[in-house]
Amino acid sequence: MAASMTGYARAQRVSDEISLFLSARSVNHRFLDVQLRIPPEVEPFEARIREMVKKHIRRGQVQLSVSLRWQLPAVQVRINQALLDAYVQAYREVAGRHGISANPDLTTLLRMPGAAAVDQAEMDEHHQALLEAALTDCLSRSLAELTRVRQAEGAGIVDEMKDRAREMARDVEQLESVRSGALAEFQKRLETKLAELLGQSQLDPQRVAQEAAVLADRTDISEELQRLKSHVQRLRALLEQGGELGKRIDFLAQELHREANTVLSKTTPLGAAGLPLTEIGLRLKQGIEKVREQAQNLE
Repeated sequence: MAASMTGYARAQRVSDEISLFLSARSVNHRFLDVQLRIPPEVEPFEARIREMVKKHIRRGQVQLSVSLRWQLPAVQVRINQALLDAYVQAYREVAGRHGISANPDLTTLLRMPGAAAVDQAEMDEHHQALLEAALTDCLSRSLAELTRVRQAEGAGIVDEMKDRAREMARDVEQLESVRSGALAEFQKRLETKLAELLGQSQLDPQRVAQEAAVLADRTDISEELQRLKSHVQRLRALLEQGGELGKRIDFLAQELHREANTVLSKTTPLGAAGLPLTEIGLRLKQGIEKVREQAQNLE
């Protein structure tokens, strides 16, 4: 199934011993780019995280953030006595200089950077297993939800692209039908113009035929129309097929764009007779641009 490259999901696991929150966000990117914001305790599982992401997502920038809080008891409160003494000494020197008689507040002193530290219990095998289970569970659920969101958005993009592909197919058919009429119209205009230039002199049918033949050759878009048909058919087949479509459709859109430009350049010599062709060609080119723009959002 086709998937968009944008989406967001989150999961959490809370117990008496651990609280883990995980969020996953994805945006457009040419390749798969996994960016992690994880606490030190989760770093040993980084390789596993990246592996799990790759199983779900093929393309896009994935920003994954983990927040972890343990309910572990503190085993010791350490006081940096030398630093605390320095704080008290500095306080008394400043207080004496300004004639302040109040004593320093102990609570305030203990809040000073580096004055006190709490040693948490180190993770044993039990807590490591608990962390691994919580991380795996949250990551699995968030990636599954992210995939669902991306696929839902991708389905909408594909439906819109199918509509545009049908319009492009109709435009190519109109180009075929209008082209023959445009040539006939130009031949009439050519005869009229030559008659004006030559006055009352009788027109040379052979010269008119030669001019028309040269024009027909310069404005021959049969090959371009055949390639446009083929590319549009391929586009519609890809959209029905699904899967990883972004890069393939982008390449196909470039080919369509090239053929449409050639068609427009070949309608210029027809002058006013070629205006219907130009109008259809411009509409076709606009549809191709929209398809290419939408392809940038697909995985």
